[in-house]
Amino acid sequence: MVLLAKLNKDFTLIEEKEGNSLYSQGWYGQYTNKNHLKLDPYETVILQERGRIEVVESNDNILSLSEVVAFFSNNIPNFLVHYLLYKDLRGRGYVIKRHSKNNKYFELYERGATPKNANHLALVVPMVEGVLFDIDGIDQIVSESKSISKQLVFAVIDSLGDVSYYSVSELEFPDLIEQKET
Repeated sequence: MVLLAKLNKDFTLIEEKEGNSLYSQGWYGQYTNKNHLKLDPYETVILQERGRIEVVESNDNILSLSEVVAFFSNNIPNFLVHYLLYKDLRGRGYVIKRHSKNNKYFELYERGATPKNANHLALVVPMVEGVLFDIDGIDQIVSESKSISKQLVFAVIDSLGDVSYYSVSELEFPDLIEQKET
């Protein structure tokens, strides 16, 4: 059964009770206080691509996949890059959600996770190959992942859309610091 998802600026909304199957089978979306299923843009596109939902405008006009991607790309910086990462990890069986504090990062959960048994594995940061990054920004990301006790993973997306993953950790040199002080 294909569900209808109503398009908003930065999410879609499924008002049908059947949306529960998306939530329970793949942990897509989150419930609103009106018991509607709210899908973020990445969830919306992958579910439309897989034929599980149709996206409609407020006038009930059905949008094509390319129209939905264009809509979110116009409203969300780096949407396609982030979507490639999202799609790659979902294709590998992981559950991935946008980081609640900062929508630029993702939270990675174990394969097949459900809200009842979710084991948060890592904080995943999408990066584009060949684009310079701010070292202070990297330091801030490392500190944030350390403060929430999560593994940090940089996902580098190349020009072909392939994703490479790099585990990142803070390196300390206690012996060198002690030698300098003496």
